[in-house]
Amino acid sequence: MTDSGALLRVDRTSHPDRTELALHGELDNDTLPIAQDQVAAAEADDPPCLVLDLTRLEYVDSCGVRLVLLAQHGAGEAGRRLAVRLGHGRTRRMFDVLGITGRLEVLDADEAP
Repeated sequence: MTDSGALLRVDRTSHPDRTELALHGELDNDTLPIAQDQVAAAEADDPPCLVLDLTRLEYVDSCGVRLVLLAQHGAGEAGRRLAVRLGHGRTRRMFDVLGITGRLEVLDADEAP
């Protein structure tokens, strides 16, 4: 778990078939480095699937989109799956409006990949 002034917390859960990162709080330019470090650490363990759970974010801007797209690119290069949980709020709407949702493996709230 990571905490930076309570702006962003990242909870990591490891399963035999996947690693899940649940982001809580705010994901913006100030907290992006924390999220990127956590994604890089999870990728270093080479899980078959990395799940980014963004459903608990209170605020997300284009940095969240960038985080997901970079993780998707890294997963493709490593031959790993990337799945995201977007929920049904603002985060989901941002990905929908940008036309990115259809290019991602999107999971429901409690769905396992």
